[in-house]
Amino acid sequence: MKLKQMLKMQKKFSQNFYDVESLTEEQRIEKHKTLCLAMHSELSQLAESVHFREHRATITPTHRQNILFETMDVYRYCLAILNLWEYNENDASDAFMSRDAHLNCRTEKNWSKWNGQDVVIVDVDDVIARFRMGFYEWINETYDENLDDSSSEYFLSQPVHGKAGDTLLQEFIDSGNLRNLPVNENVINGLRKLRENGYWVHILTARPASELKCLNETYEWLENYVCEFDSVQLSSEKYIAIAGLPAYATGKIVCAIDDSPKHAAEYAMHGVKCLVPKRSYNKGVWDYENIITFDWETSDIKSQIDDIKNSNSTS
Repeated sequence: MKLKQMLKMQKKFSQNFYDVESLTEEQRIEKHKTLCLAMHSELSQLAESVHFREHRATITPTHRQNILFETMDVYRYCLAILNLWEYNENDASDAFMSRDAHLNCRTEKNWSKWNGQDVVIVDVDDVIARFRMGFYEWINETYDENLDDSSSEYFLSQPVHGKAGDTLLQEFIDSGNLRNLPVNENVINGLRKLRENGYWVHILTARPASELKCLNETYEWLENYVCEFDSVQLSSEKYIAIAGLPAYATGKIVCAIDDSPKHAAEYAMHGVKCLVPKRSYNKGVWDYENIITFDWETSDIKSQIDDIKNSNSTS
């Protein structure tokens, strides 16, 4: 039986008690609470299907059939919650795939496998991903605008149809477009060369880890489109984030690659050299000490990083 049919069957049963389409937001929230509490009760009964109270002398036998049917009760409450908020089978399937990519990537690529290699810190948006292009194209198509992604402002300040940049960004994330952002092949080729020559590539993006759709779809995109990396971290305070890494304490961070004038300046101010792709919005930091610019489309990133590594060792 397919998920679509299961959702339909659960919806038919739920309609004996409430009509989703007629519920207000406040009523949906209350129903959400009820379903979660009811599911919690079923989870307790699922736990009771095996012996888990180690302090009791009597060992209760494992009840395999109860495990099966209590699991189905929990699953049906999950289906009811999906129906309550009007998610369909595609939404659920996409979320499952994104979460699966996140879990597998986090398990396979993490700092426990670092063996003292030289480390390069790499940003995602407008370093690996052509985020700005994708975001502006989406705004232009969705709101019939003609915004230019080569503007000199780092973040969109101009309201569009009465919506501020933060609101538009959230809509862009909600639309699922993070999963399909185009890549910069020149940078990916550079990362491949770095890893082939023994560098550890640590992805560090300021995307919010608290936004679960953004978090999971970031990992999914990295797995599907990039592959050339060794670990991932999401943090809006990038220098603080790298200062807590084992590679920082041992002096093994060679440099960072970041397009943001804010993050690049913070790296540079704290003595971390930063490669900055020359973009219209970051000209203000090109002449800073510890900042080295490069052409986003054509520069040999690996050679520039080798030069930085050599200069670090002789300074």
